[in-house]
Amino acid sequence: MKSKITLVFIMLVSVFATAQNQENKFDLLKDKTQTKILYDRVFGISNATHLENKPVSSLFFKQVYHEIQRADFLERLPKYYYLKEQSNLGFAENKVPLSLLITEFESQNKAAIDNHNFYLDANEQWNVKSITNAFDKHNLTLIAPLLASYKSTAVTFVLKDNLIFNTTNKSIQQITADFNDGKGFRVLTKNQSIKVEFLTAGKQNIQFRIQLSNGAIINQSATFQSGTVDNSFAKNANATQDINTINTISSTIPYQGYGETQAFLGQAEYEIFPDVVNGILDKPIFLLDGFDPGDARKIPNIYSIMNYGTTGSNLADDLRAQGFDVIILNFPTYTRPGTTNVIDGGVDYIQRNAMILVELINQINAQKVGTEKNVVIGPSMGGLIARYGLRYMETNNLNHDTRLYISFDSPHLGANVPIGFQHLFNYMGYGPLGDVTLQGLVDGMFKSPAGREMLIDQFEGHLQSGSAFEFNTSAASLLPTGCPNYRTPFQNELNTMGFPLTTRNVAIANGAGNGTMTGTPDMIVMGHTFNISTTQRAIIDLRFTPLANQTNEVSHFKAQQQVLGFWFTGYESLANSKAPTTSNGLDSAPGGRFDMSTIAATAGTNAVLSEFFNNLLIQYFDFIPTNSALSISNTSNWYQPVSANSNTPFLAQSVPSVNENHVTLNAQNTAFALNEILNPPLAVEHHLFSDLFVKNPIQNTIEISSAAPITDVTVTLVDVLGKTMMSKSNQTIDGNYQIPVAITKGIYFLTIKNMSGSVTRKLIKE
Repeated sequence: MKSKITLVFIMLVSVFATAQNQENKFDLLKDKTQTKILYDRVFGISNATHLENKPVSSLFFKQVYHEIQRADFLERLPKYYYLKEQSNLGFAENKVPLSLLITEFESQNKAAIDNHNFYLDANEQWNVKSITNAFDKHNLTLIAPLLASYKSTAVTFVLKDNLIFNTTNKSIQQITADFNDGKGFRVLTKNQSIKVEFLTAGKQNIQFRIQLSNGAIINQSATFQSGTVDNSFAKNANATQDINTINTISSTIPYQGYGETQAFLGQAEYEIFPDVVNGILDKPIFLLDGFDPGDARKIPNIYSIMNYGTTGSNLADDLRAQGFDVIILNFPTYTRPGTTNVIDGGVDYIQRNAMILVELINQINAQKVGTEKNVVIGPSMGGLIARYGLRYMETNNLNHDTRLYISFDSPHLGANVPIGFQHLFNYMGYGPLGDVTLQGLVDGMFKSPAGREMLIDQFEGHLQSGSAFEFNTSAASLLPTGCPNYRTPFQNELNTMGFPLTTRNVAIANGAGNGTMTGTPDMIVMGHTFNISTTQRAIIDLRFTPLANQTNEVSHFKAQQQVLGFWFTGYESLANSKAPTTSNGLDSAPGGRFDMSTIAATAGTNAVLSEFFNNLLIQYFDFIPTNSALSISNTSNWYQPVSANSNTPFLAQSVPSVNENHVTLNAQNTAFALNEILNPPLAVEHHLFSDLFVKNPIQNTIEISSAAPITDVTVTLVDVLGKTMMSKSNQTIDGNYQIPVAITKGIYFLTIKNMSGSVTRKLIKE
């Protein structure tokens, strides 16, 4: 017993001493294996030794490949970055590359471990006494598209020979595929394109059949997303614009981002949704997309951002019914002309995307009929793009012809993602675990140009010198800091430019204005053990940032291996954080909430990530602090309630009393936006109108009540097509006021106005 304890102690010390060189500890086993690929050298996130017969996604294929590549003693496979390059090349060529992996590999037999057949020698290297039954052998054949989706249902696939990876002596006899397009199985020939027309847009299940030289036939399926699933819009068939057309647009003003060697033009796409009154482009409202890694939010989804209530209402529909034309600007992923450089437009530099807005406004102004001025609505990062673009036009003598700018929960003073989450995701992605799903998340949310510009506290400002994933632990490195050379220059530039001067600037915030928190400072967000396999597990602890001037541990990750019944830590990393003296940590501050369930779908077949999202103790964190959404400049306390003393550049704002999900429309802020848009220039309700109550839904009578008399009032009711259903002038509303109406079931707009001001309410007739 004493010798066993001594052995365990020696193993414990050695594992801790060489935690970051785990793969090298297996070098002596190289010549003991048949395949020269030992899966135990990596942390098996994909659990490739026990693959279930489920459809393989692009991300899952890449994860398996990444693990096999690193587990191979002979390094026969290109590093994972090669697959990234080939994915980008396929995107640039408008072809979806397929990739095939055929391999045999081994893992340590658990019984052999328990029976002390494996041991650590004096040089802290794993060795084996007898190779008999020491290893379990696994055969693996996987094929999948390297791109997870394509913008059209017409897709060209190609299996190039440089994307066929085979570490065995087996050769391929034939590969056939059924793309679920009604044509059945077809032969895949290397380097020859195969054109597929999927019958519907959406998730596709592709069936593959691979015949090998040893007689084995492998049947496997893969998932793929084709086309854009459109939503139904109330579109006018007689409109002068082709509303089914998504138009591409390029800026004419180049922008050179921080760290770029030259200036580039940006590209985007837009679609015009004309009004349903006359179909003439005469009252433009620009709606911009916000922060959107990978262009996950297409134009139909941006339109759906305007949904509100539980009755299927949509603010864009309401505005089109009032004669306005809604123009949606999306920033998709594109290839820079003349290159194979793929640009993720949804997270590109805010300034470059703003130059695209400048060009779009110029083009629409040249097309529109009449003298109606524009309205620009910027949800989330779109609010910064709109602000920058409008102000740029003013300072460069370009006429934006815009009367109203609505900032919708936009991060004018920066955005927040818990630094503990950033540390954990970056370590799991770019550290020794190599989780490719999290690499994509880190690249899009944290390391993208827009992420680096906006995040108040960003992980790259905390990294140890020379490390891509380990955090500094010194006290001087723990305070919130933005990405070096990005965050401070961007915020300084934004502050110097200020806000548009010739527009009415108003704001909608989704964060509470009364100081209500999202969780509490220093709260435990996760304390969970993830059992990856019978011999591997991960322990993750997360906390929100602490109280003012306090320090805490916000993230701690351990990857452990079971040996002789004991768990030893192979990989370990942690991050500490300190809150400034002026405010508690950002994570629980009042603000528009980030709902973690919105990215849970990115987990796909990644069991670790799925378990992660299922075991969070709070699903939300402060994403856009209320003070940032309102650009309040006279306090550095993120928890300070909004009051009459708050210094904000916005002339009017809608602020809730509870924290809502980021970019959420409700009855309050929808009414605010409608009133601002429909009632210029008296956009601020007179105090008489602020206490006005209109019963809704209605039956056969419109019921209005007012605490104070309102005289010389004109009351008008119109339907969604703009037809006047009722109009009464010279009315007095004092106490309860009723108007009988004979109207059919539907949606209507009631406008009440006099010389003091006006207000519009949306009514539903049941």
